[in-house]
Amino acid sequence: MRQLLSWSTCATSADCVGVTRQPYNRCLTHLEAEELEAHLATLTPGQSLDLRGTTVPAGLLDRILAAMENVVGRARFDQAVFCSPARFGDVTFNGDASFDEARFDALASFFNTRFRGNVSFKGVRFGREISLYGSRVRGHLSMDESAVASDALFGEACFGSASFRRAEFHGFSSFDQARFHGDATFRGARFSRPVSFLKTAFEGAAGFQSVRFGAKAFLAPAVVGRHLALTQARASGPVELHVTGCPVDLSEARVLGRLTVRAGDADLDLTGLTSRGRSKVGRKGGPIRVLSLAALDADDLTIEGADLTRCHLPGVVNADRLRLRDCVFAASPGGRRQLRFSWPPLRRTFFSRVSWVALLALVAVAAALWSSTPQQQNRHPRPAVTQGGTWAHSSGTDQGSP
Repeated sequence: MRQLLSWSTCATSADCVGVTRQPYNRCLTHLEAEELEAHLATLTPGQSLDLRGTTVPAGLLDRILAAMENVVGRARFDQAVFCSPARFGDVTFNGDASFDEARFDALASFFNTRFRGNVSFKGVRFGREISLYGSRVRGHLSMDESAVASDALFGEACFGSASFRRAEFHGFSSFDQARFHGDATFRGARFSRPVSFLKTAFEGAAGFQSVRFGAKAFLAPAVVGRHLALTQARASGPVELHVTGCPVDLSEARVLGRLTVRAGDADLDLTGLTSRGRSKVGRKGGPIRVLSLAALDADDLTIEGADLTRCHLPGVVNADRLRLRDCVFAASPGGRRQLRFSWPPLRRTFFSRVSWVALLALVAVAAALWSSTPQQQNRHPRPAVTQGGTWAHSSGTDQGSP
């Protein structure tokens, strides 16, 4: 059954779903050479471009963009198929651009491309690399449910806001020095190989809820305006997180590799965090406040220099594997505020354990000697009552004289 489409399709064959060109009733790919030349001659800069469902052979895209002098108005590439490298470098889209469910069999390059409206790559399949390096999107970028078979480069790009929900990145991914003026959502995205967010600017919220990291994830944003959320994220490799000036939510995240968190002037929520590698949470500049450690399950985690005054420590799984160094707690056992100490007191060295055991033994011996020392007899004899009801002094017996 032929798919129902919102445009008139090419009359050449039932297999071709390219949008028709009038008066030919065929798509651009199936026009004769003279017909194609006549159509290209009608194109002007800033004009709308419609290639929905069209299979674009090598050279055709370059000829179209050259005829429009790299300035396109409203652009529609839904379900188009690009058989050769598609190069949109230095092209300006004055209107919205849609590539929904398109297919790029080779390189998809948007290097230094300008999108003055919104751009959508929802459900697009990239057979090779995609590059939006240095591109500018004034509106919203959507790559929801897209899949990139090779490397994805977003470095130094600028977006109004962006969504990568359930996107799949099978190659190396780089967002280094990119800027998101609005919220950036990566909920449910999958990164099979290393991904880097070095000096990335999130002026809104950065959401990595339920993200899957198959290799190293390096998140060192330059700024996060609202909050950074990795709730229920899963990482098979190491995760390195450097962040300042925003709340960080790691609740119910699971990291099998080494977890390194360096934060400054940040609130951390570690509720239900599972860490299987040797991990550390430490300060980077300003203070860090750990809000919750409830249900924390870490094989080897060190928290250093953190404010735990608002944190509830009971409920930590494997508490003996948690080390707290130079942390501030809510109150001492005697009620004094701002108690600072490290936990556990037992260091993992032979001599420290011997010293601690010796101290306990000394206390036990002192307690035993004290309990075995006979009490001094009372210097003043206690009064006793005689049978006649008169008072008498007793030196140790309860019998009185008649």
